[in-house]
Amino acid sequence: MDPLVEILSFLGAIEEYSYIDRIGNAIDEISVLEALKDAVRAYYTNCMKEKKCVEYNRELKLGVYCPDVKPEELDQIISSISARVGKVSRIELIKLSRELALKAYARIPEVRKRLECKAG
Repeated sequence: MDPLVEILSFLGAIEEYSYIDRIGNAIDEISVLEALKDAVRAYYTNCMKEKKCVEYNRELKLGVYCPDVKPEELDQIISSISARVGKVSRIELIKLSRELALKAYARIPEVRKRLECKAG
């Protein structure tokens, strides 16, 4: 699975949808890159120290484990996207951002099931 989609799906799985929404609503290069930067930052904030169970439902004590994404792999994908968004038309950029968001949303249930854990 694409590590970037894995991270976005993880954020969606913990009910942090704003990162996916911002990417899906981006209409220019800066908006896409800022949303990606913030999503990666949120991933590292939740998962930096160790692979842990991140709670998304306190009442039911449900959570998902942080996905195992190698920093080099993520860096390579971000570099590739950065280069690509700078060279495409606005229509292609919007299409790319919507596609990335849709892929992330589509994989949320799979990520929740695969990385499921008991929190607290």
